[in-house]
Amino acid sequence: MMHKARVLISLLGVLAVWQLIVWIEIVPETYLPGPLATVQALWEGLASGELSLALLQTVVRAVLGLLASTAVALGLALMTARYQRLRQAIDPIAEFLRPLPPAALVPLSIFFLGLSWKLHAFIVLFACIWPIYLNAAAALKSVSLVQIRSAASFGYEGWSRVLHVQLPAALPDVFTGIRIAGAIALIAVIVTEMLAGRDGLGFVLNDTAMTLRIPETFAGLLLAMLTGLAMNALVVLVRNRVIAWNIGMTASNRS
Repeated sequence: MMHKARVLISLLGVLAVWQLIVWIEIVPETYLPGPLATVQALWEGLASGELSLALLQTVVRAVLGLLASTAVALGLALMTARYQRLRQAIDPIAEFLRPLPPAALVPLSIFFLGLSWKLHAFIVLFACIWPIYLNAAAALKSVSLVQIRSAASFGYEGWSRVLHVQLPAALPDVFTGIRIAGAIALIAVIVTEMLAGRDGLGFVLNDTAMTLRIPETFAGLLLAMLTGLAMNALVVLVRNRVIAWNIGMTASNRS
């Protein structure tokens, strides 16, 4: 209850500061609409269908990209947990490519992928695969030797050990990587839509900003923020269902 109260107070504080900046005109209202004007523009954009359709397009790209990245990254992490030499080959590549901004790949990727769904899929996959893989690989490797030896005494070796011992123990950290990648997926999709898109929330943001429809631009930013929060909440919900046993154990240990 106290946590919710703090969140509400923080949110109200941000809104109050925002409105105060508009009132005293630190930034002209033409370029910084107030909270009420932003919410009104958001409502009108959703009601007209412009923001609703753009949001749907962006969310579909981000969610499908995140799911594909999770499947590829987790599969790769399991392979490297089973074959150590494969991990020694892949980890340096992952560490080298991970810091590369997805936006830097968009101009070059247009030439061989075009302005199609393939472009969005490639950028999101590239952006999301590394945080999921690195978290999963590290978690699979860090499973205690006691667990591994205990599993071996029950006949769990090779793939059976990886799937039935290491993977369940690593799932909490795997979901941490997925949560990080969820935010990255949304950012990557919006940036790609801004740079090379013809629809989606990123395209709307760029179009409204370039035509100086500032309230609509802020409405799009607010919608992007709310979408990010919703995607994070969805990942947390799935995590709580999949690893409820771990959450229960953690709560017991704290008490």
